[in-house]
Amino acid sequence: MEYKTPKVLEKKPVIAGFDLATIVVIAVCSILFLFTVFVSFLLSIVFIGIAVVFVKIQKKYPQKGQLSTLLKYNSSIKCVRIEQPLRSLLKTK
Repeated sequence: MEYKTPKVLEKKPVIAGFDLATIVVIAVCSILFLFTVFVSFLLSIVFIGIAVVFVKIQKKYPQKGQLSTLLKYNSSIKCVRIEQPLRSLLKTK
């Protein structure tokens, strides 16, 4: 006796008149389209933000090298001179 596939399982899945492969392709293409639109929108906002920050820095530090000098000063090691003995600063019991 031979096994026969039921007629219900022989049909291809149909959604809104399209087969499943077409629906998957349409969904993937629309998701990729939305992704590219939002990524380009976010990148344009980032580039505008970089330009605004650059203009603010130029207004705050107008002289050439002023910002780099400030950054070097803030990131360098500073030495603090203490006139008191260390034992008085530690307050040990």
